[in-house]
Amino acid sequence: MNVYNIHLFTIISLLACLLAMYWTQRNQVASDEEKLGVGKGIVKLLGLWIGIPCFLASAQASYQYGIIGMLGYSVAGILGLLFIFMVNRKIIYQRQPLRYLPLLWVLEDILISVLAGKMILNLIYSINDHLSIAFVTSFLLLMLAVQFGKPNQASFVIVLLAMSATMLLPTLVYLKVSVPTVYSGVKFLATDMLRLDISSSWSLAGALLVRFMTGSLIHPRLRITFHQIKVSKRGLCFCLAPLIWACLPISMGTLSFVSKAEAIWPSFPDQVSVMVVGYFAGQIGIVLLIVTLIIILITAVPQATLGEQKSAVWMRGAIILVAGAISLLFPKLTILDTMLYFALIWAAVAPVVLLISKLGRGGAAIVIIAGLTTGCFYSLTSGVTIGVLVDVLVSVSVAVLLTIPTNWKKRRNSLGPTFGSD
Repeated sequence: MNVYNIHLFTIISLLACLLAMYWTQRNQVASDEEKLGVGKGIVKLLGLWIGIPCFLASAQASYQYGIIGMLGYSVAGILGLLFIFMVNRKIIYQRQPLRYLPLLWVLEDILISVLAGKMILNLIYSINDHLSIAFVTSFLLLMLAVQFGKPNQASFVIVLLAMSATMLLPTLVYLKVSVPTVYSGVKFLATDMLRLDISSSWSLAGALLVRFMTGSLIHPRLRITFHQIKVSKRGLCFCLAPLIWACLPISMGTLSFVSKAEAIWPSFPDQVSVMVVGYFAGQIGIVLLIVTLIIILITAVPQATLGEQKSAVWMRGAIILVAGAISLLFPKLTILDTMLYFALIWAAVAPVVLLISKLGRGGAAIVIIAGLTTGCFYSLTSGVTIGVLVDVLVSVSVAVLLTIPTNWKKRRNSLGPTFGSD
């Protein structure tokens, strides 16, 4: 692999993508009340739902949990987008039950970006972890200063790159490593990847389902995009976008089978897709993957922000620094682990988002504390996937129990005074 050619092609490709992003921003005006057609709505949804985890965490799930992990990740993502379309839409868009809740989403997004940037610099450019984290954190702070408060119109570029990666990366890899070779290698070296009776794989699939469904309620930009699609009466977008999106995690997940068949053992499981592409996809493949991840990194900070107030920029900067500190303190933290740990929060908060008008502040606090406490306890004793599942069951159960008196009172008032009463 010629490193100089990779550097040159990466720079040229990045400049072309940045030019396309600039041209898109110049010719479009972003508005929360903008009406969307079917095509534009699908592209906007995909731009929000396609992120770094689709390229790295999906392959990690497949690498660690086999075919159930790969399919579970894809199905969870599909149901996550459909879920926000099916639940009470007015509550989701109009109410913001917890003031600082979106900041936690920003922290997860930025932390994943820091981990991904560290991985790229470490694997491709052989820069140590500390310098990589410092560089990525400085880069995100620069992007925050340059783009904060400006509309993010990079969805088309991200979707174009992601769909290109979906088709080209597995094709380039399997042209060099044939499918029969991969099947034979997996059959003899990693038979557990094809098994369907492993409980840990199914618990991961359930935890990912909880993460995507509850996370869709918290996603700051998805709320606004949903409102735009609702105003435009383009509900078909929520049916087609998930099916198109699912091709990406399945495509990247298949690369983990190549890793097991060819005895490629990454230091951390979330590195598997980058390593397989680097070994077998050639210069075109590795440049495509690097450019796609860098473009997502460039848009990570503006996409995560909610408000346009300049006074809030310091808070986003503090979140970036916190994310960098977390990645330094926990060097073995992976992207899939980050998603599952934050899923503990989303699972406890989701019932509050849906039932805040019936719970009140006191009831909301009880639901969150009960869910997080039990979820963390089971995470420590039985694993984080079990913790997420217990978390959502407890929080939903407590929320339903607390709303019973409110529902009974409303029902009683709706019936009016009974016959013979004063």
